[in-house]
Amino acid sequence: MKSAPECPRCGKYSIVKQTDSRWTCLNCGFSKNLSHRHSQHNHDSDADHEDGGWFGIFVLAGILLVVMVEVAYSQDSLQQHREELISAIPLEQL
Repeated sequence: MKSAPECPRCGKYSIVKQTDSRWTCLNCGFSKNLSHRHSQHNHDSDADHEDGGWFGIFVLAGILLVVMVEVAYSQDSLQQHREELISAIPLEQL
């Protein structure tokens, strides 16, 4: 019969396999995922998504800022154009 591996935390031989990649100590509750490929892939994927999320937020904020400036500038320009037209019309014609 195969004996259980030694727990790195408590030193007892009470490690049991919970799932295909997770092992847990029945004595102290220590648990570890031993699937290096799975944990490495998830770690890289989470970091990529986090960086991509911040980049997207900054791009969206930049686009929003440009649109706001353009709208404000066009409103000022339109108001100035209206004032010029009104001042160009003689009071007699009104």
